[in-house]
Amino acid sequence: MGLKEFLARQRNIIDEEIARVLPRDSEVNEMYDIQWQFLEGGGKRWRPTLCLLVHRSLGGSIETALPFAAGVELVHNFSLIHDDIEDGDRSRRGRPTLWVLHGKAKAINIGDNMLNKAYEAVTRLRENGVSAEKTIWCLSLLCRSTVTLSEGQAMEMNFLDRWDVTEDEYLEMVWRKTGVLVSAAVAGGAYLACADESLVEAMKDYGRLIGPAFQITDDVLNLSGDFERYQKEIGGDIREGKKTLMVIHVLRNASKGERERAKEILGKPRSKTTGEGCRYILGLMEKYGSIDYAREMANERIEGALGKLKKLPDSDERDMLERLTNFLVNRDY
Repeated sequence: MGLKEFLARQRNIIDEEIARVLPRDSEVNEMYDIQWQFLEGGGKRWRPTLCLLVHRSLGGSIETALPFAAGVELVHNFSLIHDDIEDGDRSRRGRPTLWVLHGKAKAINIGDNMLNKAYEAVTRLRENGVSAEKTIWCLSLLCRSTVTLSEGQAMEMNFLDRWDVTEDEYLEMVWRKTGVLVSAAVAGGAYLACADESLVEAMKDYGRLIGPAFQITDDVLNLSGDFERYQKEIGGDIREGKKTLMVIHVLRNASKGERERAKEILGKPRSKTTGEGCRYILGLMEKYGSIDYAREMANERIEGALGKLKKLPDSDERDMLERLTNFLVNRDY
């Protein structure tokens, strides 16, 4: 089975589980209709898919882990809604962002509701025969991960006011903002399959590697992707002045004059950043090989992540995990 077909099937399974906590018929249907429009507007559901694949590779049944996997996906989508507001992004998945369509107040409320629905989803583990102890463990894992995710977002926003952000700080930020939810997904899948503690920790380490690799790739696509496939605003990170790995690399390697010009462009409000300014930053990245440098760093982390997967039993599920892992960094959308 091809990876695209496999992901489409998994998406249907995951969305059916989400529908158990996210109503399609409610007295406040406007809010839930908007949530479903957002969920059905795109997204590959790869985080919960990783959870289910790890769980199945260790002999677990999909039905057992589905409530936790659905909770992971809802937390991810909650974070997208709020991130778009905080970053001022006007396009996601090829359409206007939720706050642009419905206003910031409604978007914040919808995101808040989705976060709480994520926790409600995890409590459904009890209905699937999971013990209270294991359910609380999974709920605690997702709560801690959500806190760490918001810490990563705070770090990224704080970076906007600094020009001395280091690679190590960037990698710590993307681990918190992106990697932690992946770690939670695969660790939860392993834990619910009764894996021993060392394997649960190995899966957490997988997330520490694949999460940043995915985010670095996303940052690269933001600069060089095709809008029709990427379905996000190309160059938005430059307009926001984000300290991506490529920007950090440019500021470290550029001449003094180039660095000052780059700071001037990146320090402008989003609305005042011109296409010419974006092209100047991209020109510096090409000159100093910043995009290739970022790709190399992502590939290094993928190799480490694939090594962690070798700790799982040899199976069709592990093969699919390896294919999906490679796709997350080698994709063009």
